[in-house]
Amino acid sequence: MRHIYLSPHLDDAVLSCGGAIHCQLAAGEQVWVITLIAQDVDPGADLSPFARRLHQDWGNPRRPFALRRAEDLAALTLLGAEAQHLEDLDAIYRAAPDGQWLYPDVGLLFGEVHPADPLAAGGVARMSLPHPAGQGLAERLAPLIPPESGQEPVPAEARVIYAPLGVGRHVDHQIVHAAARSLLALGFQVVFYEDYPYAETPGAVEAALAAAGAQRWQCRVIPLAAENMAAKVLALGYYRSQMPILFGGAELMPSRVWAFASTRSPEFGLAERTWWP
Repeated sequence: MRHIYLSPHLDDAVLSCGGAIHCQLAAGEQVWVITLIAQDVDPGADLSPFARRLHQDWGNPRRPFALRRAEDLAALTLLGAEAQHLEDLDAIYRAAPDGQWLYPDVGLLFGEVHPADPLAAGGVARMSLPHPAGQGLAERLAPLIPPESGQEPVPAEARVIYAPLGVGRHVDHQIVHAAARSLLALGFQVVFYEDYPYAETPGAVEAALAAAGAQRWQCRVIPLAAENMAAKVLALGYYRSQMPILFGGAELMPSRVWAFASTRSPEFGLAERTWWP
């Protein structure tokens, strides 16, 4: 079985699915994580005030995404997953053809995808209308999805693509969700994970399902053992540049991650969830 995770940023797959990834690898299955937003801007490039503030939060590294790529490789190496980093720019760096910043504040970053967003070629990535906005990105992703295991083709049912449900409405997550819906329309087997930590907010998962027109999708629970959760927390510890933003500090991360996993399934105790069209 081959599991392919589409991660908008250099931490989303492990944040949302680190327990499942460890469980799958422990069972001898293959896991491949493709991260889309992994490119640095030039150190001398002009930045919006919002981007400069975020750089300060990350500790003002000269090349913040080089640091984040190293963090991601360390986390995925610990779990045993394969990693591929693409070269798209984060929303905080993207601009319209006239040079205007598309997402110059946090409100816009978690709002509607801008019609001029170059990553959403073809129009606005509306989650309920998945095809046009994600089509260009889906066409880029399709050839990257490993089609073979050794010399034997992988049957469609033996290859699952995991993509963000879009919980929290971060524009990059919306765009990757739209691309995944286009891959689904092309015949790939695609399921959707609950974006963490946004899924901690009460009602956020339900809002994402409603926005996606996915109220009838099937929820599948992935039961996790304590060793799966322990591995996830250890892997998340490598994303040190993101700990202040995500959790208010590295010391607060483990308890929140364990607590959230305990809310996903009364039956199994610790779990992560996916949604299947």
